[in-house]
Order: sequence, then C-alpha cells, then structure tokens
Amino acid sequence: MTTVEPSHARLGTAARTWRTFRRWQRSRPFWGGLFIILAGVEMLASTRLTLNGLSFSSGATGLLSLLIPAILGTCGVLLWLSPAQRLFYSIVAAVTTVYSLIGLNLGGFFLGLLLGIVGSALAFAWVPARPAKLAADERDTEADDERDTRVDQRDADLLDVDGPVGVE
Repeated sequence: MTTVEPSHARLGTAARTWRTFRRWQRSRPFWGGLFIILAGVEMLASTRLTLNGLSFSSGATGLLSLLIPAILGTCGVLLWLSPAQRLFYSIVAAVTTVYSLIGLNLGGFFLGLLLGIVGSALAFAWVPARPAKLAADERDTEADDERDTRVDQRDADLLDVDGPVGVE
C-alpha cells in the first residue's frame, strides 16, 4: 500500500505548534516584551511584600503600585502584538522603569528595575529579519556592482596608458 504522505514524514501536532510559535516569536521582539512583562509582575509583587511585620507601601496612596506595573505589562504585550511600534513602546517602558526607582519600592527592589531596563534595551535593539530571498537578491546586486567597478577600473587603466588627452 502506498500513500502520498507517509506517516513517518508527517509532523505531529506538538511539532507543528512549536514551529508555528518559533516563527511567530522570531518575527517580533519577544524576549524584550517578556522581560518587560516580568518586570511589571515583579514590581506588582514587591508592593504586596511584608518582611517581619514591616510592610512596604508606595506612591500616592498606592496608585503608582498599580499604575507602573500596568504600564509595563501593557508595553510588553504591545511589543508582541505591534512590533512595528517597538521603539515607542520600549522608550515608554524604559522611562516608566526608571521612574519606578522613586515611585515604587526602589524599582521593585532593583530586580524589577533591572528586568525592565534589559527588556527595553532588547526591544529597542531588535531589528526584523529580512526575508531570505531579498537578502540573496541584495548579495547578487552587490556582486554585480563590484564586478562592474572592476571592469570600469580596468577600462580606465587601458585608456589612461599615455595620460589624459590634452594634458602635457
């Protein structure tokens, strides 16, 4: 019995799902968004902390303890959903993270501050990859340009044997 697509050649559901996720992940600043979301979660958790009966409070009646993590979480999700606007969202996240240093328990006891700055830097530095076909076309164009330059230089050397015309 022959089949068009043998069973050993088909990918399983988990493999297809993982491949789809990896393709989606590579098309956006995934790690930057993840670090920014983790910074927001850590800062929110640090506002609910008590150490040996000592409770920490932050901001004007606790508003900043909810607002700063909400802004960071929103920026992280928007980095995933709208990667074209990554520069704006990463700058907003960086400014919010730096402000959390004075507005929210020293930036979530410096851990949230560190996560937010690293995530913002990753998102800001992320550049979308060019499709493979475009990259190959550009390499071909650059090779053609280099070849044309060498031919032009050789022609100029051949014409310039006795020096420029009209100059003695």
